[in-house]
Amino acid sequence: MTTPLLPAPARSGRGSIRMHLDRGEHPATRVPLLGADLDNPPAVCGGCANTVLKRLDDGRERLKCGLLPRGSRGLRGPDLRESMPACVKYAAASAAPRNT
Repeated sequence: MTTPLLPAPARSGRGSIRMHLDRGEHPATRVPLLGADLDNPPAVCGGCANTVLKRLDDGRERLKCGLLPRGSRGLRGPDLRESMPACVKYAAASAAPRNT
């Protein structure tokens, strides 16, 4: 007798970044978000003076938080999106993100 194959249950998936945002904390700095409305934040990481642009060896670029120290592998926490809600350590940027 064979057992029928059952499809795996669908997973809605809440990645770690989304879970931090749902808790009201920034995924990189782990401090509270500047505003409570995730769909309409008062400020975003893309406009913060603390963001840095990391250029990878293959030419790709990643937006990182400059408030985090570099780890043993030269990383600075998770990749950020320009539209990600900013944390309470937000500082208005005067120009484009600086390079690392």
